[in-house]
Amino acid sequence: MTDTERYAFAMNGYLTIQNALSVEEVAVLNNALDRDFTQRRETYYSRGDGTHQSVRVMEVETAFDALITHPSTFEMLQDLMGKNIAFSELSVIIKEPHTDSHAGWHKDAGYSGVDLTRALLMISSIFYLTDVPPGGACFTVVPGSHRFDWPMPKVSHLDEMPGQVELTGNAGMAILFNANLWHCAKPNRADLWRKTVHLYYCHSWMKPSGHTKFPPRLLEAADTPFLKQLFHTNWGAVK
Repeated sequence: MTDTERYAFAMNGYLTIQNALSVEEVAVLNNALDRDFTQRRETYYSRGDGTHQSVRVMEVETAFDALITHPSTFEMLQDLMGKNIAFSELSVIIKEPHTDSHAGWHKDAGYSGVDLTRALLMISSIFYLTDVPPGGACFTVVPGSHRFDWPMPKVSHLDEMPGQVELTGNAGMAILFNANLWHCAKPNRADLWRKTVHLYYCHSWMKPSGHTKFPPRLLEAADTPFLKQLFHTNWGAVK
């Protein structure tokens, strides 16, 4: 991770990585997601009309395993989180064309008694599996808001939040962001399906979200102290 990237993440609370996935990787992941969505629709829950999410895609689709330690993002994640980084959750979201927002302005971190403006407790990565143009359900952030120590403004409409930036990008782009950063999901006003993969990381001493049950193949392959720590959320306390 370069000094420029580290400074940008510290100041803005996020980084974008263009071409984090190759065209071939994007195609493999899209095929796997489409297959899972078609064959196991019952494992997806609704986030609103036309928005579908699953935390169970890894149960049968092995293509997503590589994203956990993908070379385009994982070295940065380690640099930011430190050596006790642990993997917590993977989910996929599919938004159909012309659908409303499924998540208003919020932040993912919510630990009371901790100064989250100074601590990096959790970090997330998002991979775009489809192009996300303006109006195409862009992941949207307020740069620097991870450092704010005042309440989030209550706005009537998503577009009223001051200082927001829509993170448009092509299929294959990745986003890393501090879980304390203010963000939202904009409506999809485009004629395109929007497909994303969301991965969440915490520290090995933290209680995991518990949303994703890791498939046995991941735990069986965790044959080093680092991998046992990385997947600690399903091992219990690291021995």
